[in-house]
Amino acid sequence: MRTSTFLSIAVALSSTASATIYQGFNYGSTFTGGAAKKQADFEAEFTSAKNLVGTSGAFTSARLYTMIQGLTTSDPISAIPAAIKTKTSLLLGIWVSGGQAGVTNEIAALTAAIKKYGTDFTDLVAGLSVGSEDLYRISVTGIANDPKGVGVDPATLVKYITQVKTAVKGTALEKVLIGHVDTWNSWTNSSNSAVISAIDWLGVDEYPYFQNTESNDIESAYTLFWDAYNATAKAAGGKPVWITETGWPVSGKTENLGVPSIANAKIFWDEIGCASAFGKVNTWWYVLQDAAPTTPVPSFGLLASSTSDATMGTSPLYDLSCKNVTLPASLLPSATASGSTATKTGSSSGSQTSPTGSSGTGTGTSSSPSGSTTKSSDASTFAASGLFLVSAMFVSLF
Repeated sequence: MRTSTFLSIAVALSSTASATIYQGFNYGSTFTGGAAKKQADFEAEFTSAKNLVGTSGAFTSARLYTMIQGLTTSDPISAIPAAIKTKTSLLLGIWVSGGQAGVTNEIAALTAAIKKYGTDFTDLVAGLSVGSEDLYRISVTGIANDPKGVGVDPATLVKYITQVKTAVKGTALEKVLIGHVDTWNSWTNSSNSAVISAIDWLGVDEYPYFQNTESNDIESAYTLFWDAYNATAKAAGGKPVWITETGWPVSGKTENLGVPSIANAKIFWDEIGCASAFGKVNTWWYVLQDAAPTTPVPSFGLLASSTSDATMGTSPLYDLSCKNVTLPASLLPSATASGSTATKTGSSSGSQTSPTGSSGTGTGTSSSPSGSTTKSSDASTFAASGLFLVSAMFVSLF
């Protein structure tokens, strides 16, 4: 008999009634062939997201991996004017696994964007992540999956976080909520606790499909996912946990019991998104489209392959409407609001290898932020947490 899993953090309705819950997708800065995306490309992607058939315009936010325009040294990414034009909110990203020189260029791009675009830009910012899966890539599992992956140790990550805080002080982004994105088992590793102390929110990337040392069939995905979220929430000490990457592949190779298929991707969307996370916790899904122009293995895109963003369309591979979605009898819905909102802490806050934006998953993904958005099929050997927080914990917002 499967144990039911709840969201581990509940927030009083009075605290969340006026809070914005963000919902969107991850966007890299390059296409799968390596070409840099331009403003028109980002505009096309953001517009497609807003007009996805069946979603009623609910996906209006974009998570970025880098502040730097593809194939430049420190020019602000053209996703910013695209977001301004399409009124798309932004979860900004600073790529830090390339070392201090790269971080310096990222900060230069950030401050230049603030000066160039002003409040038209800063009013759209949902938060800022300093780094993505850097702690995972220096872990035993991360190194085993990708020996060439470049990560960042906790002390260096905290240093970069502090640099970003200093850079935005006195600007329109002075009060921006600063976090870091990593895998759940990076967050539960006590050696990384200094990073948690330094940030305002935690971003968790979680892919049950890749957990190939466990029973990771689609029927187990809901439990595996919320196990990981709950373990992260416990480690967070009351700070909000945002879902920064998740999804199920529509094609690719089987990982233990995890079978990529359109049918399974829809089940994952319905159970994790529709019945649990959407509208309750900030969520950036992986991914709107990852097959442009070539199809990666595995592929997670909601939209089919296209030769360019101009032809990507708005018709998904499966129904995204969330209509008549119910969880199996063995599962209970995550009906309480999760830790989606945060307030600025004022603590030193927090921060992939190249600034291009391909997402990391804690699953042996690319360590480049280019955003060709290719998920590696090398699976992470996640340890099962065995943690089921059946009763929701109320936490104060910080």
